[in-house]
Amino acid sequence: MTKFTLKEVKGVNQFIWILILSTLLMTFGFGLITPIFAVFLTRQITGGTLAVVGIAEMIYLATKSIFQIPVSLLIDKTPGEKIDFYCMFLGGILITAVPFLYLFVRFPWQVFLLQFIHGLGAAFDWPAWMGLFTRHIDENKESFEWSLQTTLGEVGMAGAAVVGGLLADRLGFNSVFLLVGTFSALTFLLLFIFYQKIKTEK
Repeated sequence: MTKFTLKEVKGVNQFIWILILSTLLMTFGFGLITPIFAVFLTRQITGGTLAVVGIAEMIYLATKSIFQIPVSLLIDKTPGEKIDFYCMFLGGILITAVPFLYLFVRFPWQVFLLQFIHGLGAAFDWPAWMGLFTRHIDENKESFEWSLQTTLGEVGMAGAAVVGGLLADRLGFNSVFLLVGTFSALTFLLLFIFYQKIKTEK
């Protein structure tokens, strides 16, 4: 078995690190609310039931699944990486808006609308992110760098699950949604800054 050393970590190129850290920020942010989202819907939404929870999740997943295919085809057919940036930018705006809008949600139909917006944002963001990651991944480190991305993202979600539960219990759901929105905004702001920096340097 190959021995793991810090050399593998240090050998990861800057662009991949930026994408990995952006995922860590995003998964930590939404990881704050994901484990307690069902509790929020049943306690804070008028008419909120477990059925509403299931429908809300279905709307998000169905929207993301349906729209990410044409988005990914558009990205693949468009030369250069500007299309990736534009898709991530649009997706980032939609995703970031959702947790802030949840501060004003009171009824199930509003939840369903926001879940649709979230799914649409993810449909633009995720294919673009995967395309950039795939094109910039280091040769002969494909499995390691994909695993590094997944590992750090899951560690972020694990930590966020505890923090989110504590914050919601002590400060309420609004404080959690504010943090989710803040982390999401930071994610796409950092991607914008570093993406422009790296493209300029090239």
